[in-house]
Amino acid sequence: MKAFFTALFVAASFSAALAQGIEFETDWAKALDRAKSEKKPMLIDFYTDWCVWCKVQDTTTWKDLNVARFANNYLVAVKLDAERDGGAAAMRFRPTGYPTVVLYDPNSSPQRALYYVGYNQDAVAYLDKIKKDAYSSEGSIGFRPDQASPDFPDFVRNRYSKQRVKGPSAEEVEQWLTDHATADAEVQWAVLSLSSIIPARAEAAVANKDYWQAFAGASAFQSFIENQIFKRIMTANTAAELPAALEFASLHGGPDVDLNNIQAQWASLKKEWAHLLGLLESDWGAGLELAQLNSMIWPIAETEGLDGALVQRAVHVFGARMTGKVDPSYRDTYAWLLMRSGNKKEARLQAKQAIAESGGKLDSSEELLLKLK
Repeated sequence: MKAFFTALFVAASFSAALAQGIEFETDWAKALDRAKSEKKPMLIDFYTDWCVWCKVQDTTTWKDLNVARFANNYLVAVKLDAERDGGAAAMRFRPTGYPTVVLYDPNSSPQRALYYVGYNQDAVAYLDKIKKDAYSSEGSIGFRPDQASPDFPDFVRNRYSKQRVKGPSAEEVEQWLTDHATADAEVQWAVLSLSSIIPARAEAAVANKDYWQAFAGASAFQSFIENQIFKRIMTANTAAELPAALEFASLHGGPDVDLNNIQAQWASLKKEWAHLLGLLESDWGAGLELAQLNSMIWPIAETEGLDGALVQRAVHVFGARMTGKVDPSYRDTYAWLLMRSGNKKEARLQAKQAIAESGGKLDSSEELLLKLK
């Protein structure tokens, strides 16, 4: 009987430990020493204190029983604030958004690093990918984060600190790269991947893809390409300047690049509503999930003084999808569009229905009803 209760106590203690989630180290050097001595890959969670999704990940994915069991038994997990004590390690792995999780194996030859950027609420799929990647040969890198750090310039160091210092212009970065042509490859890559660079320098890096991809790792190089695509698109001032940026995206973005989605982001940022609606009226737009359509069309709904014909097009696009039961927030968007188009009667009905479907309170729809009085 005593043995039974002892076993029961151990099992209960084990379950309680798992309920706490992943047992993270918080010291980079200590975690690295553990990973080497225990011959385990590392799970590095880079976060910041202002990152909302980092906090969500802490209370969901990292608390998942199966994720915690695998990480605690087969990995060395370390949680690092990229703008505080984890800044030195962050400079070696160079996250550009948060949360960024890096699966890093200091024991492999060559060493490996694979990146998971952003919050993933599907713990099952997340764990499956981590398990697969932990024991694969993917993600090889040509530098050694476990060795002494090279001397990065201050404008790179500032990316991983609480200092809010404006980075150098693309022209200033180009001058730095020209003046430091013999700098350590890791330093050059940090400058290329974390700074604004002129188009010619980006094209030179892409032309040297084999070298930089082998050095930085396939996922890090792909992030660089995606960042360059985004910057080129968003710096186009008019629709006439878009084709050149889209050509770069088509040539280098890979098979999964969505040129329509990129254009839609540009149109929304530049408030080129006619261009955006042209995309949303196409077959591509018809294939969007309602949540995606809502996020793209809401800026039109909240903008005063738009051309009536333009707003009417938005009403038609969104109204065609408002069939059956929909999320109250989407109905709220539709109500605002109707109000902007001048159809106040239907706008009032849709706003009231949105409030009722949300349980009796929806601030945005209530605000709209006040405007319609």
